[in-house]
Amino acid sequence: MLDKNTKEFSNSITEREKSRIELEILQKRISDWNRKASIIQSNFDFILPNYMIDEILNNEEKKNYVNLHCLINCAVVNGRITKSNGKLLKQIYN
Repeated sequence: MLDKNTKEFSNSITEREKSRIELEILQKRISDWNRKASIIQSNFDFILPNYMIDEILNNEEKKNYVNLHCLINCAVVNGRITKSNGKLLKQIYN
């Protein structure tokens, strides 16, 4: 039977291993996001804000870009992108 210290040590190792795995998963997700964002951004001659890229990536399978269109409108109003760039984005992500 394990003594108290051995059990605590074992639990500590398990928690560290769990944290390491979670960190690896997070690093992979960030790497994937950056790779996909670079591909999307390379299609435009203007800078897309990260929140728009995130919205595109979150909906790439559903092809539901209603929220993206709202974000585009807000970006145009706030001067983050031009009106013509906003129209281009809406045409592409319709």
